[in-house]
Amino acid sequence: MKTKNFSIVLGLFLVGTVLFAGAKKESIGSATLVRVGTEGAMPPYNYVTEQGEAEGYDMAVVKAIIDLLPEYRVEFIPTAWDGIFVALEGGEFDLIASYLGWRKEREEKYYLSTVPYLWSGYSLVFKDGRSDIRSLKDLEGKKVAAGVGTAYTTQLEEYIKQTGANIEIVYTDGNIANALTDIETGRVDTTISSIITTQLTADSLGYKIDSVPLSEEGWAVVSIHLLFPKTEKGKTLRDQFDAALKQLLDNGKLREISRKHFYGKDYTTREALEAGA
Repeated sequence: MKTKNFSIVLGLFLVGTVLFAGAKKESIGSATLVRVGTEGAMPPYNYVTEQGEAEGYDMAVVKAIIDLLPEYRVEFIPTAWDGIFVALEGGEFDLIASYLGWRKEREEKYYLSTVPYLWSGYSLVFKDGRSDIRSLKDLEGKKVAAGVGTAYTTQLEEYIKQTGANIEIVYTDGNIANALTDIETGRVDTTISSIITTQLTADSLGYKIDSVPLSEEGWAVVSIHLLFPKTEKGKTLRDQFDAALKQLLDNGKLREISRKHFYGKDYTTREALEAGA
């Protein structure tokens, strides 16, 4: 009788264990996967670890958003810059989080988060010891490494068109390490980039660089946004991510993430960026 009762209890336990495991699996699987494209080549904004994992400020912000949206789970997909928009349009991922600055053309073609998750500024970057580069006017007759399709490349192209300046653009894949190598070897004179990423990369490569902030109108400050395809799903995600971003701004979590990744600095609002908070 005791053996029989034990068998019944054991059977019920095993059935219960299977049902619990199945329910747990179903619970995890019920969260909709959101695939996020990122370049993975602009530390500390985004980079790929030795283990092949995408990390950085962009990723930390998306993870904080997902924490507020339990109906979703996230997967990051590192993608070369020159193919990242094609991949988005081809459905390989649902949005891009990759230090994307606001541009009118982007807003017309895609859904941008209406809430910026970062504010940034551009600098002219060149080899240490040069004193002949201090503004865009000093680029006359010089070569500039510029990533294909980046916001600053478009602005530089427009500047050349408007002023007729004799500036040669040497197009790159957007990887700042390659641009810095071109500066180091003398293939180009300068590049335009975020000094935070650039200095970090230069240090890792052993290159000595110098820089000056771009103070020309329209160059000094740019808002950084998440980017979604112009589809019904894209709009839904954008609206949900916007609401979460606003919450992260209001409760100070976004500021906390910024200070963790940017050496104690808060770049989550334009006012904070310009104040050097």
